[in-house]
Amino acid sequence: MHSPLVIGSGLTGAAIAMMKPDVQLYDKARKSGGRVSTKDIEEGQVRFDIGATMFRDKMEVHWLGKVSNYNLFEIWKTNGVEIETKPIYDQHHFYPILGMESIANAMLKGLPIHQSMTLKSIRENPNKEWICEFYNNLEKKSESITNPQVILTLPLPQIFEIFSNSEENPKFNRWFQFLKPYNDYRKTLISLFSWNDWTPNLKSLGIKEEKGIPINTSLQKGENWEYESWEHIKYPNPSRKGSHLLVQFSALFSETHFEHWMDSEKKPTPEYKEMFIAGLKARWNAPAPDAIWNHRWKYAQAQMPLLGREGALTLDSEEFLEWKQLCKETGIMVLGDWLFGSKMERIIGGVHFLIHNEIL
Repeated sequence: MHSPLVIGSGLTGAAIAMMKPDVQLYDKARKSGGRVSTKDIEEGQVRFDIGATMFRDKMEVHWLGKVSNYNLFEIWKTNGVEIETKPIYDQHHFYPILGMESIANAMLKGLPIHQSMTLKSIRENPNKEWICEFYNNLEKKSESITNPQVILTLPLPQIFEIFSNSEENPKFNRWFQFLKPYNDYRKTLISLFSWNDWTPNLKSLGIKEEKGIPINTSLQKGENWEYESWEHIKYPNPSRKGSHLLVQFSALFSETHFEHWMDSEKKPTPEYKEMFIAGLKARWNAPAPDAIWNHRWKYAQAQMPLLGREGALTLDSEEFLEWKQLCKETGIMVLGDWLFGSKMERIIGGVHFLIHNEIL
């Protein structure tokens, strides 16, 4: 029997591989992680997270009138995964000391992954198997993989593009009609500001260092500078002086400025640089940074997930039953944050539930 073919080694793909290590995992990226990505710059001197920044340890699922409680640390322990973490915000939120990307790497545990493989199209053969046409970006050639079950964990716009590039098939049309209401993604703009010698005087800003990790992290939903984190405190490097501040900007700000956010070297234009310098002075009494690095996520997170964005995963719905039926009848399973929501605990806990109940 063929093991399922999983497309995408982001958080959802890594969770599936952790619990079903026999799957075949293909991904268009050069390394695993997706939105749980950690960057190292200045020859590894500076580390910072550019997607998800923390996770909650607990979540629950409501299904068939019953409540199931899950703990991420227990799921990892059951699957032989060890991730060293520290608390952030409160006793239920954490981050890994080696960066968020280390979560995906730990769950994959050295499993074979076919990286730099872009799925271009899918077609069905007479045996009701799926022939997936990939482009190998490293070897610059096309490759075909045949499997009766395909699991797609890519953002929905990318899945729609694959369906559009494929031979017409009623099964694709069924998925397209079902998924359309969930194909709305938030954009997110990110900046990292680095100073070689300057560090913020937290006490003068009314921030008490004895409160621990929350001293370097602030979340103001809806504000332009929505999430701010002093990453040199989160990921200390005794050999490096100075400081670096990570900022994730709000959905409205990101949508407005997305197209002109950075140049080809991920640097801001003079207009944005001037705006940054003024904002840093007003918010942190900071001098002009020595370096600015920009990033942008086109599909940062699904806006209206089928199972909601917060709270428990509630599976007693007609939409979830229809999703299950589509997976069974088409031989294609579409997973990701459009289903679970963007929070890490919902994705890993949700995948665990689906596998535990033999849905996946």
